[in-house]
Amino acid sequence: MTRFFVHRPPRAGQRGVSLVFSLLALVALSLAAVALIRAVNTGSGILGNLGFKQDALLGADDATRVAIEWLGGKVNASSTDLYADITASGYYAADRPSLNATGASSSTATAAIDWSGSGCGSLTGANCLQPVTADPTKMKNTGVTAQYVVLRLCNLAGDPTASSSTIQCASPLTASASPSVEKNSPKSSSPRRAGSTVQSQYYRIVVRAKGARGTLSFTDTVVHF
Repeated sequence: MTRFFVHRPPRAGQRGVSLVFSLLALVALSLAAVALIRAVNTGSGILGNLGFKQDALLGADDATRVAIEWLGGKVNASSTDLYADITASGYYAADRPSLNATGASSSTATAAIDWSGSGCGSLTGANCLQPVTADPTKMKNTGVTAQYVVLRLCNLAGDPTASSSTIQCASPLTASASPSVEKNSPKSSSPRRAGSTVQSQYYRIVVRAKGARGTLSFTDTVVHF
């Protein structure tokens, strides 16, 4: 019987280098996946916050329109009603030059708005202005609550047209008692509002709107009629 022997070379030792590289690649891919997920979550959060901010800003704009509508009704009915404070409607007949519109404590502010209803710190009386809540039925965005304060830009309350008055009010350069017209209107002889006149004072409307997740938006608007 003839026997054949096959010579086989000895096997090389297994060192596990491929396994190490595979594990490193797996760790790198895992870290990349986690970073991608965090980036997506951060971007979604930023977009969501911008959306909430936009809603609050639109709510503040609605509240400003509500305040202008109220103010215009007072001007058309009897402008003398606006010579004194109407605190129940958030109206003040004199400006507060150092007003802190945010309501936060400040060492330089001499007046503040009590948005939260908890007081104005050390400021009391006429220096702690009480806002009024905008009529929800007139708000387009029902998810936003808005409050506003209206100030006449005069140094004192009272009638600025009185002969002996020391009241000084900010006024447009072209103030007159004639019917106002829309600028660049096709018919310059058509009044903007029947029977309306250009008044000699400006009014400041400060609004705070609170939306989803406690998002706050403040606006400050100056108007005249």
